[in-house]
Amino acid sequence: MKPQKFNQNAAIRGAIRRLFSRSPVHREVLAKVRREVPKYNKDGARSKKDSVQYLCNVCKNYVGSTKVEVDHIIPVIETNEHGFVDWNLFVERLFCGAENLQVICDPCHDKKTHEEQQKRQAAKDRVKLNAIEQEIQCAWTVEKEIDLKKRIAKFLTKTKAPETRERAMKLKQIIINKLQED
Repeated sequence: MKPQKFNQNAAIRGAIRRLFSRSPVHREVLAKVRREVPKYNKDGARSKKDSVQYLCNVCKNYVGSTKVEVDHIIPVIETNEHGFVDWNLFVERLFCGAENLQVICDPCHDKKTHEEQQKRQAAKDRVKLNAIEQEIQCAWTVEKEIDLKKRIAKFLTKTKAPETRERAMKLKQIIINKLQED
């Protein structure tokens, strides 16, 4: 297996997020939705230590302490084409007040994070498709139009957001129509 390339920005981001997880605000948010539930041993006797559960803000279920995340309601990294701007803004948004934080279970957090990542990718794809659309308007040769068609094909995969695929299909159709005209 090929070793992964070291990503300095990802390492720094992870270190800052770990630091945030030890902050008083993080602990305060967790404490508000915490409950202790009696825990029993295999022999039926009550355990010395109760188990800790937290209430998910999304699905309203109580889950174990290892299956929750403190999530930013307004994402730390924008879901637009700009995404990560700079470290100062990242730290400012990460270390926010309790009003922008919520406790959610891992499945709800995974779903929310996936949706945010798709929005970020769709915004970046929108910028790239805008550039391709500009090139379509001034493409003079059949070779250039064929090249644009190949570049658009990258936006037609199932992993892309539906609106990205739809726009790519429209641009592909414009190119096909132009090729038929020539």
